[in-house]
Amino acid sequence: MSTQNLMSTENLLSVVVPIRRDHDSLDRLHTTYRAALAADGRPLQFVYVVDGPLQASLDSLRRLKQAGEPIEIIHHAHSFGEAAALTTGLRHARGEIVMTLTEEAEVKPGELGKLLAAAREHDLVVARRMPPDGRAPGKQRKFELATSLLFGGRFHDLRSGVRVMRRAVGEEITLYGHQHHFLPLIAETHGFTVSEVEVDADRSARRPPAGPNLALVLDLLTAFFLIRFIRKPFRFFGGFGFAVLAIGGLATLYLVFARLFWGEALVDRPALILSSLMIVLGIQIISVGLIGEIITFSFTKEHKDYKVERIVD
Repeated sequence: MSTQNLMSTENLLSVVVPIRRDHDSLDRLHTTYRAALAADGRPLQFVYVVDGPLQASLDSLRRLKQAGEPIEIIHHAHSFGEAAALTTGLRHARGEIVMTLTEEAEVKPGELGKLLAAAREHDLVVARRMPPDGRAPGKQRKFELATSLLFGGRFHDLRSGVRVMRRAVGEEITLYGHQHHFLPLIAETHGFTVSEVEVDADRSARRPPAGPNLALVLDLLTAFFLIRFIRKPFRFFGGFGFAVLAIGGLATLYLVFARLFWGEALVDRPALILSSLMIVLGIQIISVGLIGEIITFSFTKEHKDYKVERIVD
């Protein structure tokens, strides 16, 4: 790569926008984003990822491209979800700084500059949407409460899709399912610096309804396990397995003691069967944890789970 191309890439701002619904026209959205980001003075690369057979959105983006707009269009043949769309967009981003936006403006366009300014000092910057009345929607408050209980109160708006990151963040982290909500937490576990910036929410945006509460609970539990125990599975399975084994063992000892010293019959005591099953179940859970440790040990031989920021002479 020539020096001129390298310099232009370092100065380039890539903007990734997943499109997951059909839009008759995306002209207004693109014009709004482009005008807001033009104030930063950097050359722009827009990457629109159309997730699924959304013909109206595709046609609208093609018209923009034919009109000379600096956009790239990537089309998924099938709907693979927002995490897959983001991953695709991040893989095609050429700029050293990448901004992810949504198909419905979540924040006021004039606030995007705050995120770019904060990105000079952090690897990943997340927008915290502040409603005009100061109160987040009820479902968002419940989600924030659940995340604070599981992960601490570090972040308050994980469901925000407006973020700015260095390209290295997108290159090192692979998202799937609904893990894009937890990108800030995952990035921290990889050693990246993450910051949250308060911005004014755009109340005129028409956001699609959030998924059911059960789906959010399952996503939270999955993220909790992956973030806390993916590198040390025996701590989770071992702790739980030893607890089940201990309860089953103590219950069995009590029943044996009662039979030997108090003369209680065990023939009609289903508790003996239950306690024996708990012992077997506890051993099996512990075994799963040990197998997980073996797999993790073998995996880490080939894949590092740390990030070297710099070597100091």
